[in-house]
Amino acid sequence: MIVTALIAEYNPFHNGHAYHIREARRLTGADFLLALMSGAFVQRGEPAVIGKSARAEMAIRCGADLVLELPACYACGSAEYFAGGAVALLNALGCVDYLCFGSECGNLDILQTAAQILSAEPDAFRQKLQTLLRQGLSFPNARQEALGWYLEQKNAGKAPAPLLSQPNNILAVEYLKALIKSGSVIKPVTIQRAGSGYHDTDIGNFCSATALRRAFADELSDSVFPPQLAASVPKDVYDILSANWQRTFPVFADDFSAMLHYRLLTAPGWESLASCFDTPETLARRIFQMRYAFTDFSSFVKLIKTRNLTEAMVRRALLHILLCLPQPQKTDPERFPVYYARILGLRRSSGALLGQIKKSGQIPLLSKLADAGSVISRFYHDCGDAAERARQMLTLDIRSCEIYGAACTAKFGCPTPSEYTRQIFTMDPPKR
Repeated sequence: MIVTALIAEYNPFHNGHAYHIREARRLTGADFLLALMSGAFVQRGEPAVIGKSARAEMAIRCGADLVLELPACYACGSAEYFAGGAVALLNALGCVDYLCFGSECGNLDILQTAAQILSAEPDAFRQKLQTLLRQGLSFPNARQEALGWYLEQKNAGKAPAPLLSQPNNILAVEYLKALIKSGSVIKPVTIQRAGSGYHDTDIGNFCSATALRRAFADELSDSVFPPQLAASVPKDVYDILSANWQRTFPVFADDFSAMLHYRLLTAPGWESLASCFDTPETLARRIFQMRYAFTDFSSFVKLIKTRNLTEAMVRRALLHILLCLPQPQKTDPERFPVYYARILGLRRSSGALLGQIKKSGQIPLLSKLADAGSVISRFYHDCGDAAERARQMLTLDIRSCEIYGAACTAKFGCPTPSEYTRQIFTMDPPKR
């Protein structure tokens, strides 16, 4: 049995994602495709434009066999944390053969060379990086330049100029770093991104998720889902988006403005903000000092950001403050601890895959939230600390979904189901 994993957000699912699924199955000969997907919030430091249940259904209908949820603490972390947590979870399943990811360059050798250097951080590379940072370059630019310089010095060529400035390449390198550092047996495969770039806003057959989200925002006054987007997404996805338009989606960062403003105004001091994940003291102080200038989420990000405090960093910090995500426990023996895998969707033909995970997995598989506590207790019966950490991680996941649901209810006037009553999407295999 060959199992291939994909790490995705599907925010929203589009033709490029369908292509990724088809190519991953073809290139690896996969018997099963497992998608590890962000839940309510995504790595950009924003809410998912449509809820996780709908996105899991999209993935299953378009070819995935099993969709698992990436815990919230990893889903809305930095690229390194996002990738580290995702790879740790895939390792813990004990049955994944391949990790297939998209990249702008499409060259695994180049990406692996970059990952090896960034993992080892040789002295010469690190010194060059520090020199460039002291000269005033931002960290991303300094890292790219230091990498190119180091490769030249070692007569290994030069890193392509945009390698570490393109989002899918950045994540690809982080996946490879995580595989290297964890000693993973999972084999990497990359597929060159098809169609528009990540940040392109043109609508077409292979447009970006960014373009689709922009189109959703532009069409908010229309009571009918925009028909011009039909060519950009698979038919099943179009039907799901149409059915949920102005009922549960689209959701944007500014829909959380009131909740975030309340959190900032009730913070007793900057120290309480700094206790949240990925919120360094400098940023926490700046947020606290400027909280009375808050008007909405997006405007506040632009107000807070500086040359050294990038927009992405600020967005994620504000999201972590909103969700009350704590700093990782330094006492945890694992850098990227994972304690369970939670099912969001599956094909009924994936029984063999579920059976293999239960047999070889190092973490419990959660299907029904009401039973999660007892499943965790039984699995970690001889390790109380792990059980408690699993419950804490799950509590954060539930809280994130409840906050997302509250924003949806306030925006659309439709009650959001509790996480405890949420159903796993299941689908029969296609008839042959």
